[in-house]
Amino acid sequence: MTKFKARGVFSGLLAITVFLMVSNSYHLVHSNAAHPGMAMLLMTQSYLPRACVALLAGAALGLCGYLAQLVLKNPLAEPSTLGIASGAQLGTTLALFLGVSTWMSQGFALAGGMVTTGIIYLLSRRRGMAPLTLLLTGMVLGLFCSAIENGVVLFNHEQMQSLFIWNSGNLAQNDWSVVFSLLPVLFLIVVLVFLAARALALLQLSDDVVDSMGGNSRLYRLMALGLMAILAAWTVSQVGLISFIGLFAPQITRLYPRLSLRQKCLLTMALGSSLLVLCDQLALYAESLQWQISAGNITAIVGIPVMLGIIIKARFPHPPQLSQTTYAHRRLSHFAKAAVLIVGILLVFVAFTLTHTQHGWGFSLDDPYRLRWPRMVLALGCGGLLASAGVILQRLTSNPLASPEVLGINSGAACAVVLLLVWLPSASSLLLFPAAMLGALISLGIILFFAVTASDQTSKILLVGTALGTFSLALITLFLASGAPNSSVIISWLSGSTWGTTPDKALSAIVGLALSLPVSLLFTRWLTLLPLGRAIASSRGISLRFSTTLLILWCAILSAGATLLLGPMSFVGMLAPQAARYLGVYRYGSSLWVSTTCGALLMLAADFIGRVIMWPFQLPAGIVAVILGAPGLLVLLYKRR
Repeated sequence: MTKFKARGVFSGLLAITVFLMVSNSYHLVHSNAAHPGMAMLLMTQSYLPRACVALLAGAALGLCGYLAQLVLKNPLAEPSTLGIASGAQLGTTLALFLGVSTWMSQGFALAGGMVTTGIIYLLSRRRGMAPLTLLLTGMVLGLFCSAIENGVVLFNHEQMQSLFIWNSGNLAQNDWSVVFSLLPVLFLIVVLVFLAARALALLQLSDDVVDSMGGNSRLYRLMALGLMAILAAWTVSQVGLISFIGLFAPQITRLYPRLSLRQKCLLTMALGSSLLVLCDQLALYAESLQWQISAGNITAIVGIPVMLGIIIKARFPHPPQLSQTTYAHRRLSHFAKAAVLIVGILLVFVAFTLTHTQHGWGFSLDDPYRLRWPRMVLALGCGGLLASAGVILQRLTSNPLASPEVLGINSGAACAVVLLLVWLPSASSLLLFPAAMLGALISLGIILFFAVTASDQTSKILLVGTALGTFSLALITLFLASGAPNSSVIISWLSGSTWGTTPDKALSAIVGLALSLPVSLLFTRWLTLLPLGRAIASSRGISLRFSTTLLILWCAILSAGATLLLGPMSFVGMLAPQAARYLGVYRYGSSLWVSTTCGALLMLAADFIGRVIMWPFQLPAGIVAVILGAPGLLVLLYKRR
């Protein structure tokens, strides 16, 4: 987009915003014409504070996005994609659960944002700020925070129903308190940024150049990230989760490279304010038409096409190229193999027999109500399906961090199922499976488009997957905020709960796994040659486009089936192949069997821990898998060379 086009688009959006503000003001006055005092009260204590909050929050988020992209040199960086907003959101959720004061709640939000920022900084220093690594880190942090948050909400659903509305980024106000909370913090951060403008401007250069000029690039980056984290966390604590404003505004500012850093900051803040005011006025107009939608929902839904466009056209300073991965060929001793086998057998035995009776915990083979074996079989089957999909995806992309969760197919299937359950609360499984497949196929279609058109296919496929996951999460939040009567059931399913599993459902999972393994073995030749490099694979007669399309389609089928049966929240698809690689298994055929076994056992262990750790309450297996797996994945990201 040229400057001329950007000015035309911005002028048009500004005209629409003015029109919407006039229309919404007229509707407010007209609907309360019989009570002039009420109209004046709503205008001064609701409408005007709401507009001011949108201005301030938009400016804050725009500035956060600009600082994040400046520091990390990543056009996709902003608080929501980096997981910083999720950390602040988790802090606020925990504060609400503990019932602390307002100031303590804001402190919790700041702490959550600062912790996630610290992780981002450590990884950015270690991994050279590669866009793919940063987005994967943001996804891991976001899922980890969502897992803990869903666990808290699941046990306190009635008391925390308002959390869904707040999470959706609803800017409705009933006084000026949020304005008075946002204004001084924003003013202070802007003053500090302006005072450090000369140092921050050097970050547009490489670290070596900055250090050679007598600067301290590490200190400058840490300072900028700290200011960004404080402002982002504070904004989230006041207005909820609003995505992609920090992504839009800096993209337009980038069209004016000759501006000074202070001018760019002011322009980005003005653009962020304008965009959020427009989205909030659209939400108000929708409310007048009896449509329940928030500004946060609008920014998230509109933001994904923009993010996809950035992924297509962006020229990353640190290209997200995935170099060929090398592995050390190790052979396990017979003792190690026997130990792994014994551990697996013991886990299955304990998970099936350990139960709580009137005399306490004990072992019993008796399962008269068929409560234990169906959920155990379901966990084994779904864990195996996700693990086999993870093996294929990691070898296809030559990236040990790829998984069905990253691909975005799980999120697409989950979004379709949640939509159906909101509209048809009594929908049967006969309707849920086609819905899950439809959502997975829609995500798949977008991914296949990038697989066919992108020059660096595998890298941009994973970037697109993270965008689709964010988009699906925004839609799910919108559906839950609408006040669905079965929202507790939906949250339980989203968390990956095996509670109440029927024998038919459990047998479907294990039969599906048994049937899928021979099909996955048919791809042995492709998945042996593709990790050696695309040039070698092509010289051996493999059609890269056809093989990539078919393999991604098969991964979609595997992950959609597991998502429908157990839910979307899990890291098993990423962890199980790592476990197999740690055991020294490299060949595709052996890796498939070992990874599938590890994935099944990992999901079974997560289900078992969730069943016994808080008895008589039960944590969903998906939440336990994320909580246990996320730290390991972050360590892997930090240590991976």
